[in-house]
Amino acid sequence: MQGYKRFIIRTLLALVPALLLVVLYVVRDPFRVVWPYDGHAYTPGDTIALTVNTGYVSTEGFKFYNPQRHYDSFIMGSSLSGYYRIDQWRRFLPDTASACHFNASRETLHGILNKLRYLADRDIPIRNVLIVMEDEMLERRPLDSHILYVQHPATASNVSWWDFHSLYFRAFRRPEIALYSFMPSLMAHRVLDKGYATTDIPDRIEPYNEGYYGWADSLIAVNPDAFYTPEHLDRYRLPDPLMPYPDKVTPEVEQRLRNIAQLLQQHDSDYQIIIPPHYGYEAISANDLSAVERIFGRDRVHDYSHDPVLGYDLHYYYDDGHLIAAQCTRLMTDTYSIRPFLTTAASHQ
Repeated sequence: MQGYKRFIIRTLLALVPALLLVVLYVVRDPFRVVWPYDGHAYTPGDTIALTVNTGYVSTEGFKFYNPQRHYDSFIMGSSLSGYYRIDQWRRFLPDTASACHFNASRETLHGILNKLRYLADRDIPIRNVLIVMEDEMLERRPLDSHILYVQHPATASNVSWWDFHSLYFRAFRRPEIALYSFMPSLMAHRVLDKGYATTDIPDRIEPYNEGYYGWADSLIAVNPDAFYTPEHLDRYRLPDPLMPYPDKVTPEVEQRLRNIAQLLQQHDSDYQIIIPPHYGYEAISANDLSAVERIFGRDRVHDYSHDPVLGYDLHYYYDDGHLIAAQCTRLMTDTYSIRPFLTTAASHQ
């Protein structure tokens, strides 16, 4: 009996560090995935923060603001879609439209389909949709084993809340992150060096789930040479992609595209698809473009990935991939000005 008691005591003592970590994970919530944050991606005034999962933030923001804003219009895609500004998009929508970004870093076709199903299952109207579908998205698969890309459990049936928080708790156990949770000033340089945190915190319009860089947009507009310094250009310059561009639409990808198109058509969505330029990356192949046009309707698909200027000049990008907001607005203007006005997706079939 005495040995049994010692075993119980030793076991409990051994569990104390793990239990303390669990408590610290829940109380400190360093990744902002435990407690609600009113749809906010960052704490106002932050100058450094652990990098957030934008797909999770996107879903949480929708859940928080939708009861008041009654969204019916969505910009979807990867981080490349983030600079297609909502206020600019609304110029092409009905006056009653209520819009937001519903995106994710490194978004996949699977993720877009899951988000559309999430909306449909909750009887959310899907009246207007702009999908920014870069070529790489055609072959990209969900990366639910990474804290920055794991899908929100509310949108992905294959991701349970247990799996979700287990993934984040394992990340929290890294010494730098655990210590940063209660000694942020002392550990800031360590989490930055390790790539866990960022000082690149955007301005935010929370009800739109929109991040933007007002200082960069202003500087580019007034004095572009001050933004596109030789050091900046050297940092992001990449070799031109090899040609010809390979095909990526397999039977599996084609079926996923068809599932997205079918759901949009079932909800009478007025949708448009922009295939954007992406500096240093492949443009969409002729066969893949033909497949996307065949599935969604040729007049709904707008290919800018072959643009001979935008695809090869860093002066149109914030970095090596994200098109500046002014050019995103230009692509939207071009997309919505050349299309015929139709009230439903079904009329394009």
